[in-house]
Amino acid sequence: MKPLPIRALPRAFVGGIEAELPESIELPNEEFKKFHDVLRLRSGAEVAILPGDGRLIRCRMEGRSVAPLEVYHPQTESSVRLTLALAYPKPDKLDESLRMATEMGVSEFILFPSRRSVVKWDEEKLKAKQRRWEAIIREAAEVSFRTHLPSLVFVKDLPSLLVAFPHAQVLSEVEGVPKTFAASESPCLVVGPEGGWDPREVAEIGDRAITLGPRVLRVDTAVAAACSLALLA
Repeated sequence: MKPLPIRALPRAFVGGIEAELPESIELPNEEFKKFHDVLRLRSGAEVAILPGDGRLIRCRMEGRSVAPLEVYHPQTESSVRLTLALAYPKPDKLDESLRMATEMGVSEFILFPSRRSVVKWDEEKLKAKQRRWEAIIREAAEVSFRTHLPSLVFVKDLPSLLVAFPHAQVLSEVEGVPKTFAASESPCLVVGPEGGWDPREVAEIGDRAITLGPRVLRVDTAVAAACSLALLA
């Protein structure tokens, strides 16, 4: 039987694989359950393992392990390393924003609370949310045939973000800001919460403010539009 094209193989990210073509790879429990219980794959089925470093390893399932067959280096990542910073929106908007932006090719996510963020999470709840968000990112990266996993980090507020990224471009609803996006190899785009920026944050943003146009967009719509300009233009 003719082997499936690598794009059609069931895929899973598995970290910690150092050898270019190891003899065997033990599947983490979660990934084994996905292949075995959800996709109903059995020993002999071919799958793709993604170490997260640009490689794709075609493998054959052998129980709870896979036997590597061949290594590929598919060029599916964007040449632009986009950092997307999001002031906490409502949970469903954040989930959808992470999913869409991962599929489009964002390299790094930064999350932070803004003065008008509706949601407030304590440290323990934030850890649980982080696990969920990382799972959303991983699944979106697998589905969209990416070979690198976007990172997810947190900063304490907008001023901290702007110190770390002094050339960030911040979507703003303020009248009269330019409708421009300055392309670069490593841009940072910042999207605010549903209620917009607080006046003090508007002052902190200063001349970093840009707009996508005259209409008011929902957070997830703004994320999709901004990432399209940065990654798909």
